[in-house]
Amino acid sequence: MAFTESIDPFLMQLFIVPLIVIGLGLLAAIFTKKVWVAPLITLLLNLIYETWYSKYYYPESELILTSWNIIFPAMSLFIAWGLVYTLKLNQHTKDSSDY
Repeated sequence: MAFTESIDPFLMQLFIVPLIVIGLGLLAAIFTKKVWVAPLITLLLNLIYETWYSKYYYPESELILTSWNIIFPAMSLFIAWGLVYTLKLNQHTKDSSDY
């Protein structure tokens, strides 16, 4: 845990965590070609991170979830929609050009 303690919390919350949770959600959506997978994976990963962070740094306090649990899945939903739509459109044009 020395590595996570050496990272600035501001940097962690605004850059590292969003890139990881949204990125993994988008990868899951691309592999499955289903838009709804991205916000679900993003939400689950961010909930796991916030639970770990809260229990690790503030073990005596109650778990409080932040608004990032709404923002990150919403961002991943819109990005995944664009990516999956583009992938399906490219696949459709590729299939129709084969004939």
